[in-house]
Amino acid sequence: MRNILNLLVTLIVFWVGNQYFNEYLSIADTKTLVIASVLMFVISFLFSLAMALSVMLIVVGVGCLTTPALILASIVLTPIKLWLLDKYLGGFEIHGFWTYVLLTIVLSIFTVKVKSKQDK
Repeated sequence: MRNILNLLVTLIVFWVGNQYFNEYLSIADTKTLVIASVLMFVISFLFSLAMALSVMLIVVGVGCLTTPALILASIVLTPIKLWLLDKYLGGFEIHGFWTYVLLTIVLSIFTVKVKSKQDK
């Protein structure tokens, strides 16, 4: 359920950016909007799997090295995902450095985090 919400949040953020800030974020059509959201979701999902594996490896002692690296990478990963979408997805354009920064912050704020039963 959390993953579907994250996909919808990404879709809405891109749609709002395209509708109200089209001089900074321009998306050609609905098909491109959906493809961009799905690609962001897939990359985020793969990163989440890598993060979960890293946390599980803490017991072995290796995770202590990989977990901080993955947390640091998550800060850098969203702008890289956005840049890759801009570069390789036709019809998806981001204009300006600060647009990348703002989209990274907005996507980070509105990404849904759900606590597991073990965290309670």
